[in-house]
Amino acid sequence: MNIYHELDSIFDGKLRHYSIERTTARLRGEEVVFSEGIAYIDAVFNLKVFDHLHEPNLIGIERMLSSGETAYVIFEVVGIRPKHYEMPSLTPDVPPVLKWEYLDNIGRSWISGGENWMEIIAVHTGYLMKVENNRLIFERTRLSPLAGARAHILSKDVIEKMVCKDKSEKYVDEIGELIGFKIPLTVDLYSLFKYHTGFFGFTGSGKSNLISFLMRKLIMKIPDLKIAIFDIAGEYTVHLLDIILTTRSVVYTNEVIDPDRFADSQVIPETLADNLEIETKVKELLKKVNLKIIDPERSVFTVESFISYLSEVPARYPYLTKYYNKIKYLLRDLDRSINLIEALNREEYTNIRDEVINTLSALRNGLNPKSGLAIGISAIIEDLKYPYTPTTDKDVLYVNEIAEEMIQDPSYPSLTIFYIPNPYIARKVASDFINTIFTIKKFRGVGNKILLVFDEAQEFIPDRMKGEDYTLHSNLAVETLLRQGRKYLVGGWIATQRLAHLNTNALQQLHSYFVSTLPRSYDRNVVSDAFSISKSVVDKVTELDTGEWIFVSYKATEYKNIPVEIKTPNNEELLRIGIENIKI
Repeated sequence: MNIYHELDSIFDGKLRHYSIERTTARLRGEEVVFSEGIAYIDAVFNLKVFDHLHEPNLIGIERMLSSGETAYVIFEVVGIRPKHYEMPSLTPDVPPVLKWEYLDNIGRSWISGGENWMEIIAVHTGYLMKVENNRLIFERTRLSPLAGARAHILSKDVIEKMVCKDKSEKYVDEIGELIGFKIPLTVDLYSLFKYHTGFFGFTGSGKSNLISFLMRKLIMKIPDLKIAIFDIAGEYTVHLLDIILTTRSVVYTNEVIDPDRFADSQVIPETLADNLEIETKVKELLKKVNLKIIDPERSVFTVESFISYLSEVPARYPYLTKYYNKIKYLLRDLDRSINLIEALNREEYTNIRDEVINTLSALRNGLNPKSGLAIGISAIIEDLKYPYTPTTDKDVLYVNEIAEEMIQDPSYPSLTIFYIPNPYIARKVASDFINTIFTIKKFRGVGNKILLVFDEAQEFIPDRMKGEDYTLHSNLAVETLLRQGRKYLVGGWIATQRLAHLNTNALQQLHSYFVSTLPRSYDRNVVSDAFSISKSVVDKVTELDTGEWIFVSYKATEYKNIPVEIKTPNNEELLRIGIENIKI
């Protein structure tokens, strides 16, 4: 195995300086310090090497260990600068005639050589590499490299051993190509599902395209996985149209909508809309989607989720704990998986219902009336006093019914889309759906694996929460999903372009991240702070094109927390092939 790149034979570089560099930024009113180990490597200028180092590359700096063996501290290149000894002389006061002569000398030197060099700026990956019996061994390290040590351009074999999973493993598959190395990136798809994943990029970076592509991979690799997408913008029905039509999948919406209006409401990607024939076929196929209506108004608070909802009282309002304990005592004999409102409105539980209402009223009176918890308790009291009468229309479904079927029916379709353009209703449906899933899984068994996908995640987990618009409820539900989901085989994916407005507690539960173009430095700082990624590496996203991502994972790659740049396949090409095989 050759650990050096083929250009390393003409690369002559040594470490000039290494330092821990710190920068500060303000995030949500607090000052945050970013630290990263930066190496400055000087090398003899070579145009071929210089051009190559503009692509993603790993540099190994030789390091003599106290044991006497030689290892390599691994760095990722984040910048390269051409240098010439006359360049510092080019100050604004230099007369034009002399300046022109200097520039002529400098210009010729890039070809003739001898008077110039290049400065390579690289960031510490946190890994040390040893070579033993033709095997590469990687270890986490804090060791600093030593000035004067020789640097080497590492081969694609090194990055492959560091990040790519063995393709023979059950859930491993390709998700893109490593930019600069031209090798496929193979990852553990099961980890992307189980340990939660985030997708962050500005409008047009291809978030929905990438998510749809990865969902296709998951459906093929994990047959018993059921995916539910909360789609506010109306993008995913088109992106996954061929799968929806060939797997009996359902699109749920909260309004009665005819097929023509539904087809017009969905976003068709530009590459498909540019072809009139394909666009026409997509619209015709959209009219064949199995649309079903859900009733979002019916409360699906189970006894368990209701007690869980009140569990913040002892911690935040200890003086009200007695009311929380009394409610738990009153509900002690009820089946925790049943609907709270329905149960307490049965004739045999009338007395308990009245006591629960009185206790909740006393609890509410001890809270700020404008707080989210007080507003939520008021809504529950109203539901208990005047229980909602469900519709008798058999075509209208309830959130808890869908969740129960998705968990317990092995033949349930792989894909479910909740197309709910109204964020207020979408948040209510999402929080009810999550709460129901966890109650069923806790008390009736794990059942099917579930993946919940939240596009426009800033609508579901914003950093500012209120009870009246259900942002508090959806935040609590999604946090529960991300904190406890692994135990019950429930995964969560969140996608957004507005990290500045996201609940950071939820962000910190993610184990894999895809980051694309983020023009605002504030958003890039949030990524660097939340996921412990070098700020210099995150800043490279400004150079990425559509479909290009920085990918980092603590679980899905061979070694954890190694940022790589990847180019992902275009889901629209797969969609185009899929719909060609469907007859209208």
